[in-house]
Parts: sequence; structure tokens; C-alpha cells
Amino acid sequence: MIFFIRAFVLALLSVLTPCTCARAQIVNIEDKRKALDSLGWFGQLDVNGSLTKNNNTVITVGGALRLDRLGQRGNVLFLSDYKLVQVSGDNATNAGFLHARYGWEIKDGWRWETFTQVQYNEQLRLNLRFLVGSGIRRRLYRNGQSRAYLGVLYMHEYDEMTDSEIVYRDHRMSNYFTIRAQLTPTISLASTSYYQPRLPDFTVPRISSVASVAVTFSNSLRFTSNFSLTYDERVNRDFPEVPATVFTWLNGLRIIF
Repeated sequence: MIFFIRAFVLALLSVLTPCTCARAQIVNIEDKRKALDSLGWFGQLDVNGSLTKNNNTVITVGGALRLDRLGQRGNVLFLSDYKLVQVSGDNATNAGFLHARYGWEIKDGWRWETFTQVQYNEQLRLNLRFLVGSGIRRRLYRNGQSRAYLGVLYMHEYDEMTDSEIVYRDHRMSNYFTIRAQLTPTISLASTSYYQPRLPDFTVPRISSVASVAVTFSNSLRFTSNFSLTYDERVNRDFPEVPATVFTWLNGLRIIF
């Protein structure tokens, strides 16, 4: 089954297809939401690849597909992402996911969401992850460009680990808090934290947090800093070679001319 999933992801992206591939075990969907101001379908397609030959041969292939449908009360979000980095035949990165989500506005500030996801990550020994879940999303605050949301969802999770007979079948909560704030006319902040405990005893939680800051110096210069962290004690306990804590810190300058 995992071969079919990988082949489907790769074929979809190679035929159609920024790469936001999930190197951590939680895919941060909040970071991928868009503010759309008109009804209808919207799409975004990205592909990238490179070949470098020196002492080693480095091949990089990646792509991402995004589809949004904004309706009067119902929204659809579809995401797919794939990334492969191969160094002299060895995979340094090999990960991908498919995610579909439907949201229905119950009333102003309240939304019911249902989602499903398929994911794999070779470096984290995640051969296959399948999720299906549903729950409520509540807007806590809105003022200008600033927003705050709280999500409380239930999900069932199925995980197959690579080169192992271990299979996890869990009922989990998937709770998150997200905030987007325009601190000053030139500084913006966005942060999302996930808390995913196993039910019914709320043990071995999976925790993830993503934060980003953008500073606009002028119409031609902008600085961004993004930090993401995921903690998963259970995988590290069963597979000591997989770190319990995985993080990424990216900083960059954008020059417009």
C-alpha cells in the first residue's frame, strides 16, 4: 500500500506540480490556510529539482499542489507535498503527504471541520500514517489583521513503522491554538501550537509548535524567521535512533527590485 501511495504522490506532483514537506511528524495545516476574498476554486502548483555533481551526486526533487474552494458557508482544502534529496544514491530526505479538509461554518466564529491525511517520512521511520478526524474550530479574537483560533478535534491514527512489525492504532485529540498578529505596521507574528494526547488516558502526547516573524524594512526589503519543533516521546522510546525532538529554524531576506 505504501508503494502505491508514494507512487501516486510522485506521479501527481510530477505531472501537475514551494515545497513545505513534512519533515516533522505533525503537518501544520494552520500555516497553510489562506485568506481568500472571493468565492470559487483556487489553485497553486510548484515544482523544483536540481542535480549537483562534485565529490557526490546530489539529486533534489520536490513539489507541492494546493487546491482551495471557498463557498458561502463551506470550504474545501486539498494539499499534497513531496520532497526527495538523494546523495550518491542514499536518501537524505524522502517524505510526502496528502491532506484533505472540509470546513462548514455553523455560525459566525464557529466552524466544524472534517479531515483525512496520508503521510510517510523515511528518515523518521514512518512508513505510513493514515488519519481521519473531525471537530470544532472557534475564532476567539478578530481585530484588523489580527486573529486567534482554538481547535478541538478527535482523530483516529494508524501508523506503520519502517522495518518493524510495530503498528500503532490510536484514538487521539488534536487540539491547537493559533494566533496571527500585526504587532506594528512593519512587524507581524504568527504562531500555532498542537497538543495531541492519546485517548482515553491522555498519555504519550505529541506536541508541535510553529512560530514565524516577518519584519518589513522597506518596500524592497523584508526579513523572515521561522521556527518549528515537534516532540514525540513514543517513537523515540520504541526506536532510540529516531530523535524525540525534531526542529527547524529558517531565516531569510527577501529583496524586491
